[in-house]
Amino acid sequence: MNPAKEWRTFKAVFLRNLKLFTSYSAWIVAILIWPIPLLAVNIYSYKALGTDASISSIVSREFGISNFAGMVIIGTIVYLLYNRLLWGAGISLQSERWMGTIEALFMTPANRMTVLFACGVSSLIEGSWWIGCIFILSWMIFGVEPSITSWVAIAAGILSTMVALISVGVFFASFFVLTRAADQMASALQAPIRFFSGVVFPISALPQLLQFISYILPVTYGIQAMRKAVLTGGDVASISYELALLYVFALGLTVAGYFTLKALEKQAKRKGTLYMY
Repeated sequence: MNPAKEWRTFKAVFLRNLKLFTSYSAWIVAILIWPIPLLAVNIYSYKALGTDASISSIVSREFGISNFAGMVIIGTIVYLLYNRLLWGAGISLQSERWMGTIEALFMTPANRMTVLFACGVSSLIEGSWWIGCIFILSWMIFGVEPSITSWVAIAAGILSTMVALISVGVFFASFFVLTRAADQMASALQAPIRFFSGVVFPISALPQLLQFISYILPVTYGIQAMRKAVLTGGDVASISYELALLYVFALGLTVAGYFTLKALEKQAKRKGTLYMY
């Protein structure tokens, strides 16, 4: 592997994607608007049951989370990051096929894994702008009472969640092309991921059988780590379990993505095309 060559590949793909994202100012503004009603529906569903203080008291007593609005906001933000990477890095190869350029991509000497990671990081940058603005807006509108004791824990939680979710996009990039159902599968995954990862409630509120599904989703551990770090005063030691599992997911999904990409390359060699089949 030539580091200079890989860097040139990474940089070219990253800058191309960033240029595509910033080319439509209306889109940049629009993506800040639609999550706010989603947050509002979830938060006001709780508020219909009582005052902010009484609901937060129950949530704190039952689940150890100090603020129910913060619980919903953090869960939604981590989910939005997953969603951005799924629709960014996850459909990157499918987008090449839709544009008729996928064969050219596979004929180049560029490392395809480098291309996928570049797509993941560019999606992360796009998502960071989106999610940062959503966090500030939701904080101003709905209010959050953080209980932060360790900024190191927050940084570790954010970084670990990002690494794990990039690997999700890397894995699905090839998988979507093999199944020829990127749009359908990405859409179909949205509601189940929101439910089972506990975006608007702790997964401990689910029946035990359903919790087993939650435990196999990396989004679950990203949400848990960030809630502990921001809302319950958790330090790095208190979220070490979630951090370790996030890196296990990152490693496992990256390896799975590599072999899925190899299967895609074999399919291309056997059929002579990736666009038509």
